Amino acid sequence: MSVVVTVLEEINKLELAEGDRLPSERSLAERCSISRSSVRNALKELQSRRVLAVKQGSGYFLSSGFALQQALGGKDSEWNMDRVEQVLEVRKFVLAHITELSSKNMTDEQLFELEDCLVDLGKAVVNIDIHSIDLFHNRFMNIIHESCPNLEFIRMLNEVRIPPHYISNILQMAEGEDRNAYFSEHVNLFQALKKKKYPLAREQSEKLSDNYHSLFAKYSHFITF
Repeated sequence: MSVVVTVLEEINKLELAEGDRLPSERSLAERCSISRSSVRNALKELQSRRVLAVKQGSGYFLSSGFALQQALGGKDSEWNMDRVEQVLEVRKFVLAHITELSSKNMTDEQLFELEDCLVDLGKAVVNIDIHSIDLFHNRFMNIIHESCPNLEFIRMLNEVRIPPHYISNILQMAEGEDRNAYFSEHVNLFQALKKKKYPLAREQSEKLSDNYHSLFAKYSHFITF
């Protein structure tokens, strides 16, 4: 049995609620009969898999009961194109709701911030800077999400994610015209938000998700599952 699985099973025995704090590393090491350094590495791994969250100076907390159960079943590490498509479908649905709700609450300051982010994203696309493309896309979406009044939608979105390196591989291998189309969908979404056309913002969010899906469909053979 791997150290991560051992720690996972011990966490599961604690019957924690989401947001509850885990025992100390020393305590977990004693419970699992393994070294503190092994526990520390396992906790970092579980944080990367969104099972746990860490607060500086306070320790680790259970972030997601759903992610914990998925990890226990080994399902969080089992990826194929079918699962990617299922995740993209869920994210499209949730993102559309978040975008429409957020569009009604965005301030002028947030719109200015969104525009600046869009400029940086455009530069990254031109320079084929994959790391920055991913960075500014995430920042672009996070600015929008900040205005969502329903935090349960944000929680749902955080439960369903695709491994970041898959996304990086797709963007790296995409042809220039496909990356340009990806950027154009961001521009269209921004214009809808700026004009405060709420139904259009939802529609453009769905189109951006569709573009994302088409990139995966076209370049999935570059991903090693």
